[in-house]
Amino acid sequence: VVFMLALLPACYSHYRETPVGEESLSGNTQARGFRIEAFPEFRILHVKDPWQGSSGIHLEYVLASDISKIPDSLTHLPLVQTPVSRVICMSTTHVAMIGALGMTGSIVGISGPDYISNRELRKRIEAGEVRDVGTDQALNYERIVSLQPDILISYGITAEVSGMVKRLKETGIPVILNGDYLENEPLGKCEWLRFIAAFYEMDREADSIFYGIIEQYEGYRELAAGIMARPRVMTGLPWKDTWYVPGSKSFAAAFIRDAGGEYIWGDRDSREAAPVDLESVYARGASADIWINCGAARSLEDIRQTETRLEHFKPLREGSVYNNTARLNPSGGNDFWESGVMEPHLVLADLIRIFHPGLLPGYELRYYEQLH
Repeated sequence: VVFMLALLPACYSHYRETPVGEESLSGNTQARGFRIEAFPEFRILHVKDPWQGSSGIHLEYVLASDISKIPDSLTHLPLVQTPVSRVICMSTTHVAMIGALGMTGSIVGISGPDYISNRELRKRIEAGEVRDVGTDQALNYERIVSLQPDILISYGITAEVSGMVKRLKETGIPVILNGDYLENEPLGKCEWLRFIAAFYEMDREADSIFYGIIEQYEGYRELAAGIMARPRVMTGLPWKDTWYVPGSKSFAAAFIRDAGGEYIWGDRDSREAAPVDLESVYARGASADIWINCGAARSLEDIRQTETRLEHFKPLREGSVYNNTARLNPSGGNDFWESGVMEPHLVLADLIRIFHPGLLPGYELRYYEQLH
């Protein structure tokens, strides 16, 4: 891995010293990890630091309907002829975004079919029209090549993803690294729809969808903004005597803040989840008002069996525990991590209904369920 990291700046960073023509930048309103550079005959998609802990990594992908019109100075970069029609997805978030564009039929391969919630895609999987290409170190490269995809959309947890990129590059299949999971704001993650849409030449459609979501999200956020009495909210569940706590700049913390809650770890100035010993969690969590995102628990008894001392937590005693498990498929895949990415306004509405029931009377929870 150290050797790979040493090579990464040379492999992945491509900076042009001279301009290649008239350009316009498509500015993001929320996402931090990508930008789109548009020229008359082609576009360049830029991705910044696409895996955890990466720094100074800059990826570029050149998109054009006519590859012959791409300047020679850019032909060393990954080239993608658009619009694409055959795509392999390695994450459920990619599936959700492609589905939002109405292009689910373009998906020919996926990683982990059991996790998929999209009904149309599940039917195509069962019919053998969409194939499982494996996961992580167990990728089926022969199957990937046989599917003849225009692109494979993946993501990197560590720098080791460069091995897969290099191997598939040798087959002529462009691997697109998508860093949506690294965004810490719900709308930032959702804006990667515009990144995906560029490969389908569906920019206007993506903008219409995304800006509509922004409007609805901000409407819900404003509804909760004036609330003075904010419940103290805790998250998570211990794993082998360790509790991973998201920082105050995390995705989970952003939802709690925007829904009018007070995150009990709001003083942890970080984006990443960090391990915390159980005693520290007890010191803060025992007086929390509401508990959300409690792992795979489907009942209060599931939580009690995890750790007996959790019985002393106020939310557990009072039944104020809610998990984002209302939309599980028969195989256990959680739609919160699929369509929820494209419906952050509804996730926010769920949390407002949980934190402040009076603000949304009659609203029925979509992604969350109260545990009993």
